[in-house]
Amino acid sequence: MPKKFKVEVGDVFAVPLPKGGYGVGRIIHISDRWRLAQFIDLQLRVPEMTDSVVDFDEVMPVHNIVTLRIEDGSWPILQKGVMDALPDLKSLVFYRGLPAKRTYVNLSGEVVPECHRRDCASSMPQFAEYIAEVLEEALAGRV
Repeated sequence: MPKKFKVEVGDVFAVPLPKGGYGVGRIIHISDRWRLAQFIDLQLRVPEMTDSVVDFDEVMPVHNIVTLRIEDGSWPILQKGVMDALPDLKSLVFYRGLPAKRTYVNLSGEVVPECHRRDCASSMPQFAEYIAEVLEEALAGRV
């Protein structure tokens, strides 16, 4: 039976990108409904932790993700429990629904004003393939 890795807040992990290399994410919140990951503006050639990983800005909005790829080791954990400079969870806004009938919510599920900023993501958990593609697009032109 393959080893299953426990995912915890602060874990820094590598995301294999479709065209090669790795993006970097960090788990910033876990609850019954949410597995939130922050994605760093850094692309790695190999999945290894560097001291400066958390010094980089976010490259895309915080996403609610399915953590199966981290748990099965496909997205390797680079370091456990990095808690420096976690984003303000109360300020995060997510959307529900299709664009024409979209509502915006916070982590508590309360409806909040529409998010016009670039930093809103779906409240639905996003699968590994989607995250890898979106992250690669966000990192395009950086190395």
